[in-house]
Amino acid sequence: MTTSTPADPPEIRLPGGLGSGGAVVRVGDTVRRPVLAQTEAVEGFLAHLERVGFVGSPRPLGRDASKRSVLSWVDGDVAMPPFPEWAASDDVLVSVAALQRAMHSAARTFEAPASASWNRPNLGPITAGAIVCHNDLCVENVVLRDGVACGLIDFDFAAPNDPLSDIAIACRHWVPFKDPADVIDGFAGVDQRRRFGLFCDEHRLGPAERRAVIEHGLDFLDRALETIRGLAASGVPSYVAVWDRGYATQNRRSHAWLAAQRDGGLLP
Repeated sequence: MTTSTPADPPEIRLPGGLGSGGAVVRVGDTVRRPVLAQTEAVEGFLAHLERVGFVGSPRPLGRDASKRSVLSWVDGDVAMPPFPEWAASDDVLVSVAALQRAMHSAARTFEAPASASWNRPNLGPITAGAIVCHNDLCVENVVLRDGVACGLIDFDFAAPNDPLSDIAIACRHWVPFKDPADVIDGFAGVDQRRRFGLFCDEHRLGPAERRAVIEHGLDFLDRALETIRGLAASGVPSYVAVWDRGYATQNRRSHAWLAAQRDGGLLP
């Protein structure tokens, strides 16, 4: 008599993933990711977040038979381009800021080993007060349930950073820090000044910190331009596609628009 065992759940390729080359898959209630130079450090950070009670991130579950990193699946809704209007609601925006603030609080007690390897191509030098941040809180990396942010995913670029810089990166996508001509889909026509104020209010930032967020946003745009230029020139397909869609022109329009906000605009 022969016995049968249940078939393994199918692998479902997940969209996105510039940092992992599109090689991320869902298997049942888990996510499998290729092991990269920063994987061990990121898993250590995620394990810390779980230990201190932060529930808005995946849990590291070890390796599978293919030696891939295994993480818990975070269930919910993720907005993908073209972004729907519900992704641009004020309630979603404020909940993203609240979840980011909770993660920053949880990260303050994390002590990374000195040997930790991080992938931080678009970040400046590590300064006093740096904590491990997500550093890529784009719309596609936030999971929502009932219109509220409940999970942050894709920690490939998690690394020590000034939390105000991490806030600036989130604002790049959620305010968004873009020339209004480039604010499209469900975000088209949003009041960027009001949204920046709401995001900063949730983070409890004062005037000087809000101005610093804008400066960090400008620095991030400069570094991202050179990073994506280099990766596209080296032939990495996902970055070639981004560059060929006009990234450089859009980045410079964003930079010029954001620079103009230092003397009014986004600030009270």
